[in-house]
This record gives sequence, structure tokens and C-alpha cells, in this order.
Amino acid sequence: MNQYPTAYMPAPSLVFEGEGQVSSADFGDVYFSRASGVAETQHVFLKGNGLPERFAGRPQFTIGELGFGTGLNFLVAWRAFLETTGPKQHLHYISVEKFPLTREQLAQLHPESPLLAYYPLRLPGWHRIHFERCTLTLGFGEAEALFGGIDASVDAWFLDGFAPAKNPDMWSDGLFASLARLSAPDATVATFTAAGFVKRGLAAQGFAMEKVRGFAHKRDMLVGRRAGVLPQKPETVTSVLVVGAGIAGCTLAHALAERGVQVTLADKGMVAGGASGNPAAVLYPQLTKFFTPATAWHLTGYGFMLRQLARWRAQGLDFRWEQPGMLRLPREGEATLASLQLDPIIAHDISKAEAGEIAGTAVARDGAFLPQGSWIDPGALCRALAQHANITLREQWNIAAITRQGAPWQAAAALLPEIPMPIGRSAGQVSLLPMGAPVKCIVNHRGYVIPADGQCIVGATYDRSDFSCAVTEANHAENLQHAREALPDWQGDTALDGRVSIRATTPDKLPYVGRVHDGLYVSVGHGSRGMISAPLAAEVLAAQLVGEMVPLTPVLRAAINPLRRAPALP
Repeated sequence: MNQYPTAYMPAPSLVFEGEGQVSSADFGDVYFSRASGVAETQHVFLKGNGLPERFAGRPQFTIGELGFGTGLNFLVAWRAFLETTGPKQHLHYISVEKFPLTREQLAQLHPESPLLAYYPLRLPGWHRIHFERCTLTLGFGEAEALFGGIDASVDAWFLDGFAPAKNPDMWSDGLFASLARLSAPDATVATFTAAGFVKRGLAAQGFAMEKVRGFAHKRDMLVGRRAGVLPQKPETVTSVLVVGAGIAGCTLAHALAERGVQVTLADKGMVAGGASGNPAAVLYPQLTKFFTPATAWHLTGYGFMLRQLARWRAQGLDFRWEQPGMLRLPREGEATLASLQLDPIIAHDISKAEAGEIAGTAVARDGAFLPQGSWIDPGALCRALAQHANITLREQWNIAAITRQGAPWQAAAALLPEIPMPIGRSAGQVSLLPMGAPVKCIVNHRGYVIPADGQCIVGATYDRSDFSCAVTEANHAENLQHAREALPDWQGDTALDGRVSIRATTPDKLPYVGRVHDGLYVSVGHGSRGMISAPLAAEVLAAQLVGEMVPLTPVLRAAINPLRRAPALP
């Protein structure tokens, strides 16, 4: 059963007190000291954990935090890391927050911060954000459940929830046990509180605790250390062969290359030669009645891809990405979004009249609007991702001749015959049409309409019998008919061009992502939502291969695990 039946995330009630001070009306407590939030972070959490001195000589350093709050501790720690470490060192920061700020609240507190530009959608579960020499993994939900479902090796803990007397649920024995399980040898902990039960709870988990001088008016605070010797540096993956240069393979290759892995990216054809070579692709998350594992996967992937696109654009990658918003018109009888309880900034229900105003033309029914709805040129994106210095591209390779003996570490982004998984096929034709209605946003219905450069890309058909990839007038007519059903004022019936490609599908519309056996990993079966599913899968696989924390809840791990959902391997 999914841990979260809905996608609802409660927003905090903030009280802004002037001069950058903010408190919580829900808990009657401040987010940081009224004396100085930055100075408090430096005293309590940096000095309390022996930072930044302990960064020295460490290629990777991991900080874990309880209570992300306004993000101040993260920003101060990240700045200290950048100022005191070398270009080949990397900070991992893992934090949780039950009441995540809205984007508007964050903008009031950190209007110029990079955190605002890449702030995740307010969805339950883990969210991965990449910054300069820093990876932030931010979990929204209950701390005990989130930390209880991951594996990590944390070097320093920042315990910064609201005061135990005002927020006792967070300071639990179960959570203390998770902190101990996730701690690296010689891990440290620091917290502003000096509460006796916190000291005893951490001591019971092997932390040697002591009181030290607190910050400003606080007389005492707690620091501690967990005994142990730092282990030898584990063997790391240095080279990977990625088979398939569509969106799944290219995002995976790029994610590994950014982590310093040497990648050979091979394809039997050209980069983006399959479905990833369509003229445009919609970032379309699944909207359902409840927050099912499939809905959670695709919405999390949607948010991750939006952040990645913004980051890649900032890095100078050359690809087309437009954000006109997306109007979702459900079929007759389909449920609205009310029971899903999404944050309105992700998607919200609108009337037929409102939908018509947004679309710029009449629509058939009420719908939902996704303000960040986007389309991209997938072929250009794949080619840009494949140009990383750590990637060697091999096009038109004989994929059938590839053997695992020739590549000790493999990550297969295209299906190999030795993987016994129920993968199906579906052919889809897209049609390039004149602008038959003045459409101002993406319209998603039984298919989709993408306005681009004065024309419309309309698609896509689903055919499970004809895999010839031949463009037909019948498929053009089907695409046009679906567009007319959604947009009654559509005029014109002449297709300018078309393209057919094959999707890899699974029975439950969830991909297979993860380790199959030693040296072989898969990211397959993304179907028609590959543009949001494959990049998240790439992040998951890259994290697995290099030993990072995998940013998934147990429900999502189980949902995409290839060995749990496929016949037993021989």
C-alpha cells in the first residue's frame, strides 16, 4: 500500500516578524534564532560537527538533516563547502521536511538563492536537486518514514526540528534508530536542544553525547560522536556501457558522466533514432484519482525533469524547451483532481470557460491546468546530453554482438534478449498540421496538440499490430479527429508531415529500472511518458552504480524493481 493516499503536502503558516525573522504559527516556535540565523547555523551545526575542518581531504562528504525549514542550514553549509574545498570534492546533503514551504514563501526568504530556481514540486517523497559540487536530496513527509526507507552513509547530522516540547513527534526513538543505522563510522551529531530525552535517545543508539555552550541566549546544546573507524575507500565504478541512445540511454549516460564515470554510449542506429526522435515531446505526468505508485513515479519524474531542464539550460546545453502550460481534458467520466489533492502550482481543476481562455480557443469540457506544462525537442536534447566529455558515442553498432564478458559493468538502456521481462510494443504516429485553431498552450486529451512555430504537432496513435513504421493517411485522420473532439473550432484537415516510432510498454505502465544481476542494469518500458520517466530512472541507476543514496521511497523502489516484477532469472 502506498504510504501517501493523496499528494497533499501541508504548507506551514509563517509569521514574518521583520528584518528577515520568521516563525511558525503552527508550532509557536522560530525557524532560527532572532539574534542571527546564519551565526546560529555556524555555531550549532557547523562548529558542533567540526565543520568545515572535516571536509578536508574528503572526495565526498554527506550531511543529514532533520527539519529543512527555510533551507538556511543547507545554504550556509553549502557555501562553507564551496569556500573551503577543492574542485573535485562533492557535498551530499539529505534533509526532510513535513511542512515544506511554498515557492512564494521561499521567494520571500531567499529571493536571490539558487534554491528558489530549483525548488522541487511539493509532492510526498524524495526529490533530487543538483547544484555546483553539491547534491541536495530533499524529502517531503514524515521524517521517521522517509529515513527508515533509505540507505546512506551520513558523516554529520544537523538535528533542527522545532523544539522537542512543541514538536515531539519528530524526536522519536524510531528516528534515532534510523540516524544510527544511516551513520558512517565516526559520524557526528549536533542540535540546538539540550533536552534530556534527546540526549538519552541518541546515547542509546551509540552516540557519545555531551552538553556544550549554546548559541546566544541558549545556555546549552548537544553534540555527539558515534565511535568507529573510517573504512577504506570502496571500489567504485569507473566505466559503463550504455546500450541505446534514446532519452533513457542519453540521460543515463549523462548522469554517470557527470559523476566522473567513463561511458560508452552505443546504439544500433543514430542518437534519438526511435521515439526520442519525434519533433516534439510533452512532459505529461499521470493524473489519477489517488496518489498510486504509478502516479507518484510519474509526478516525481515530472518535477525532476523540470529541474533538470532548467539546470541543463543554465549549463549551456543547446535544445528547444518551451513552457506554455498544459491543459488536460479528461475523457468523459474520468475523475477530477479533487481527491488527488495536488498543490495548485502543479495542477488544478478549471472550468470549460476558463480552459477556453487559457487555450485561446473553445474546448470540449472542463479540465485541469498544469502551469509548468512543457514540450521539448527530444532529439536535440539527446544529442546535447551525449556530448559530455566523459561519453564516447558509438552509433550504428551491432548491439546483438555485445556480451557482458566484454564489459564488466553494464547499464542496458535498451532491452537485451537475456532479460526475461514482459515488454510490449506500441506504434505511434504523430502528425504535423497547420494551426487549425489559435492554440496558445499544450492541450492533452486522448492525444495531444502542441503549438510550435505557427504549426501544430498532433499525436499520437496507439497501434499494437502494425510495426512497419509507415506513415498513413488513416493515422493522420485519427489524430485530427481526436484534436477536433477536444477543440471544436479546429479547422483544416491537411497533414504536412508525419513520423511513426515504436514505444516499449509494460502491462502496468511502470518501467523496469534497476539491477538484474551482476553487471547488468536496465531502464526500459517507459512507454509514452519516457520524457519524464527516463530521466528519473537515470538518476536512480546512476546513484546505484556509484554508491549514492537512491532518492526513492520503498513503494517506488518496489514498483520499478525489475526482479520483483519479472519472471525468475534462470
